[in-house]
Amino acid sequence: MADILKYRIPGESIVEKIGTFSIDFEKKEPNGFVVGDFISDALYIFQEGIGEGELSFLSEEPYIISKEEYLKDADTVLATFDSTELQKVVLSRIKKVHFDEAKSVMFFNELVKTYPNAFVYLISSRLFGTWIGATPEILLVTALHSGFTMSLAGTKKADDTSEWESKEKEEQQFVTDFIQNRLIKNRYENVELSGPFEVVAGPVKHLRTDISFDFDGENALKTIRTLHPTPAVSGLPQKDAISLILETEKHERLFYSGFIGIMGQHKNQLYVNLRCCQIQKGAAYLYLGGGYTKDSIPELEWQETENKSKTLLNILQKL
Repeated sequence: MADILKYRIPGESIVEKIGTFSIDFEKKEPNGFVVGDFISDALYIFQEGIGEGELSFLSEEPYIISKEEYLKDADTVLATFDSTELQKVVLSRIKKVHFDEAKSVMFFNELVKTYPNAFVYLISSRLFGTWIGATPEILLVTALHSGFTMSLAGTKKADDTSEWESKEKEEQQFVTDFIQNRLIKNRYENVELSGPFEVVAGPVKHLRTDISFDFDGENALKTIRTLHPTPAVSGLPQKDAISLILETEKHERLFYSGFIGIMGQHKNQLYVNLRCCQIQKGAAYLYLGGGYTKDSIPELEWQETENKSKTLLNILQKL
């Protein structure tokens, strides 16, 4: 049976294909649909084929942390800010929800209807099982000689009309400065910023800064490696934050906080893989993250992950 690919770029029609996902370790410039995980250099590349597609489900359940464990880990993370140069760390967890896997395609279709401004996808392969997501965050878009990315950080409920706290503003600025500095350091020209401004993404809203730069036919994979993973999904300093994440989190992130989308000579449209879940028989496993700075309160960060879960959970509960 063939692997399955379905996706919808905002403003475009749904694309549905069958074929095969394969792992590429050669680091060549890909052409087509790609998926990258949190920190690995390996890419899963889709090759269109013929045959009949079938959803594949893995059987090994990922680690589900309890709230008590999560808060304990959060305290450990916060304690490191006093003795290190860390400024931000993104701590993630997985939430298990009962779900009839036979409704996976229906779930994808409902996400497409509900979130017109998100990149929505369903991918399924014997290599990695079935993943579904609806992400609002662009990692890289190129058109002719122009490149575009965004800094998306700081979160609160969509109906919260209060002023943004200094913690959220600081968190957003960390990400913006990182992206801007990386682009300039790697000699991208005409780096321009617009923002920050508020954007609603389903049940939550974020602070966002748009960042444009000259893209004169550079290697897109090189640009992705320059930016990913940004402090929006890892932390700052990047390497120290990633080390602490790998040391603290008891689950593997896999595709969560990786990147996903289209690459090619004439088109690159890649997104950070947020608001996503892995589907197994009888359950959906939602991957959720929250950004910690020295002023974070673990209980509030837990609640932030609960709020983020509603992007998918609100749809799951209707099916």
